[in-house]
Amino acid sequence: MGRRRKIVTERLAEAKSGKKTFMLSIPTVLKPIKEEQPIPEKTSLYVPTELLISEKSGFVQSSFSPDVFITRNVPEVLKIIFKYGDIAKRYGENSLENDPSRQQIIIYTMVTCQENLLWNQRSSPNKKGKKFIGDPRLQGRYAVGFGGHKTREDIVLSREELIFLRDLLPAIQDETGTMLGLKRGFFSEVEEEIGILRENIQDLKLLGAFYDKRIEDPILPVQVGWVHTGIAAVLEVDPRTTNQLLFRSSEIAKAWWIPFGRVEEELEKRQNDWIKGRGSKVETWTEIMIKEFWKDYISSAGV
Repeated sequence: MGRRRKIVTERLAEAKSGKKTFMLSIPTVLKPIKEEQPIPEKTSLYVPTELLISEKSGFVQSSFSPDVFITRNVPEVLKIIFKYGDIAKRYGENSLENDPSRQQIIIYTMVTCQENLLWNQRSSPNKKGKKFIGDPRLQGRYAVGFGGHKTREDIVLSREELIFLRDLLPAIQDETGTMLGLKRGFFSEVEEEIGILRENIQDLKLLGAFYDKRIEDPILPVQVGWVHTGIAAVLEVDPRTTNQLLFRSSEIAKAWWIPFGRVEEELEKRQNDWIKGRGSKVETWTEIMIKEFWKDYISSAGV
């Protein structure tokens, strides 16, 4: 399979021009001190619900449920995220996971290649104590989407990288940092979850956003959908630069391709099997993606 030729930039040419190096020791070499690294606190990018889910951003009831709200006004949704986005902890006192007044932002991405859509089943812990990484509320479920929270590292690091422009762009420094952080987090997730780099991505489309107010588990005082807003995206893998996808078994149990013409049929089959007690449940966000945004994507792709 052919690969794209690497472009030689001016900086790369300079780096290759001089191969000889030398080293200089620091005045006093100190012995390294071993310290236990604390487990980082889970954080997420969020936006106040009343600002995001509004008439201005174009959210309306979906075609299949009065408790699912969707919008196709992607530019306005992103403007609100860039302007009002902030970071907070996900768990503990005053946390995001228990606060429906704040929406955690997730880019929920479908993956396609050569007119096939990628499906997967989330992993589940087994009797041998296999570790499961991810939201326990989603374990074992069928899904078409990949994506995770945009963390403090994504957003704060991106804002810090703008230090050179801080005096030139004081009014939009945080907004630009949030935008870059959203981008950083997206590409990091793609690399971690399906093992492809930016050069393996042939196309990326943002189709809209959605918010799910349905009660899925009556036992939970706060439903998972109440505190998350998904940005509907579709990523197309470039077959010229990609031989295979790589999954972490701690997150994904299995994956398979479904031809475009059978995507809606696959959803219906999986949902009916679960109703009859013959299989796992389909993620609610996967239902939203296929019922609300799949036809939009097919139309835009000219299939």
